[in-house]
Amino acid sequence: MKTLRIGSIEIPLRSALDCATAYELLGGETILRTINGTGIRQETWKKLRATISGSGWIPPGLDAIDSTQQHVVAFAAPLSVGCDASRQATLPAGRRSDSGYTPWAIALLADGGIIETPVGLVGNLATADAVSGAIGYQAWYYPQITAWVSRPSQSLDHPTATWSWELFVEQV
Repeated sequence: MKTLRIGSIEIPLRSALDCATAYELLGGETILRTINGTGIRQETWKKLRATISGSGWIPPGLDAIDSTQQHVVAFAAPLSVGCDASRQATLPAGRRSDSGYTPWAIALLADGGIIETPVGLVGNLATADAVSGAIGYQAWYYPQITAWVSRPSQSLDHPTATWSWELFVEQV
């Protein structure tokens, strides 16, 4: 099972037996209009925001998070990028590379099935190995960003002895 790391704090597996991560892209974006009403999209920046929540049998140890400092957040939930016709995709530089978190690819099959396939990396360019009968490919990775981390909320449900927690992460 993959683990979430915030700075030097690794969330114990028994604190995240039920863990959810919701990703959202923030951005300076708008649609401008020409004199005849044609829309022109303008985007100046993009950043990642995530809401992470979990529950488990022990508290997650989040009290050590200093919300006045930026932290490197290494996520446990992967994201994917669709590959082009040459089975290639550009992955973000902000991704985990520690053992067990290296990028991989999946081949999409016509019957709706998927097959995991190795991926070659040159810098940020991922190339999926060819799979017979594949109609498309995705390159998968675990994000890692420098971010502001909110003060976590935590609670204990006494009847079930379950700790729950939630925090918000926003890329700098």
